[in-house]
Amino acid sequence: MGIKLPKTTKIPDDDLSKRLNQALDGAQRFNDLLGPISPLNPSTLDQWASSKPLLEAVSRGSLNEAYRNMMDGYHRKARPTSSAKEDTFTEVRQVLMGFANHYDQGHKLFALKDKQEEWCIIARIVEIFSLGGDPKVPLFTMLYKVVHRPSNMTLIDHLGDIFGNNEVVAVSTTDLERRCVLKLFAMNSKRLSAAYKPRREKMEADHRLTFVLPLAPLNMRDLGKLNNMPGCEICGKKNTSRCTQCLSVAYCGKDCQREHWKEHKGVCRSLKGGSWHPVTFTLDMGNLNYRFVLNRFDSMHDMQSKIEQTDPNTPPPNIHGDKAFLVKFQISLTETGSNTHMLLYDRQKSFQVYWKKAADPKVFAEGEKAMGDRLKIYRWARRVGDFQLAVIPLDSDDRETSVVSRMIDSFCESVDCTALRQRDLFLHTDEC
Repeated sequence: MGIKLPKTTKIPDDDLSKRLNQALDGAQRFNDLLGPISPLNPSTLDQWASSKPLLEAVSRGSLNEAYRNMMDGYHRKARPTSSAKEDTFTEVRQVLMGFANHYDQGHKLFALKDKQEEWCIIARIVEIFSLGGDPKVPLFTMLYKVVHRPSNMTLIDHLGDIFGNNEVVAVSTTDLERRCVLKLFAMNSKRLSAAYKPRREKMEADHRLTFVLPLAPLNMRDLGKLNNMPGCEICGKKNTSRCTQCLSVAYCGKDCQREHWKEHKGVCRSLKGGSWHPVTFTLDMGNLNYRFVLNRFDSMHDMQSKIEQTDPNTPPPNIHGDKAFLVKFQISLTETGSNTHMLLYDRQKSFQVYWKKAADPKVFAEGEKAMGDRLKIYRWARRVGDFQLAVIPLDSDDRETSVVSRMIDSFCESVDCTALRQRDLFLHTDEC
């Protein structure tokens, strides 16, 4: 999902599970679409009545994925279905797109299984509702159940007994993909109102009711929040205190702090003893009252919501207090000379501001020199005013921020494209 946690992390399982819930909610934009509605009674929503294919309505992709799709088209290359663990979320998105694609063709019954055929998820799309806005967002209600292979027959034969003469779409999945789907189904099932009671088929008496929203790649704001590592830098324990010298890292006690010192001391001494340059930023970009800032992780869907109204006199929020944090400096590709500027933002995207060359040509030139042909650099900063940062010298040695820079740059790794891939087959009772 783009969330980078070390495999050796000691963050408690409960916290990791909570973080996964937050990631799935970020992917389905739950808070944006349904946050105020609790519990949800879908029958109060309008029925889906859009003229465009449902597959088109549920497809979500980032700019990065759009580029990959475009290049694959040029090379006439289709990406195969992946069973790699790191591709689980991409494949789950494919499964949900498959639901929509087959619904467009008149199919509502699905069986998510794998080659071992020991267990599967059976599901039926019950109804599709429309969430307001432009464009409208489809919400599927579904009935589902986990089915295990009986000891005296194959799973396929068992599914034939369950579905009878009904046509079922069998979807090839891995064990981890089905567990991810179940996690999503269970989360959303708890959010449904008991007042919503759709008609059930006779075999669905013990099926669980849930709903599904389109899944998108996590955007930069969600990635920033979910990649944040709370707790001790070494062991992950809570109730931590920060390094008193630089305030940039946290520990549970002196033992872990001593263990981390060899790795941390370069950054710590730089933050504590180095000189800090003032950087005055602005939200004022001339006569523009609105702005539209996109990066490679933003979804191509609903770009209208990315438009922000700006007030150059209102300072952005300060979520960091007096603590040091990393800022990305990104040079403009469209402005040159004295009119050029850099876009500055933190990992959480709590602010996106502009630093104009005209505000301090000498310090800005240091930034351009440090940047070279890379177009971006990362530097430690502290907020020292409504419209001012104190920044570690822009011409400082990049080794001081290289570890964290690599971690942030890992966000920029390519992810699999989301063009719908063929992964399904049909089960008919006569074939069973």
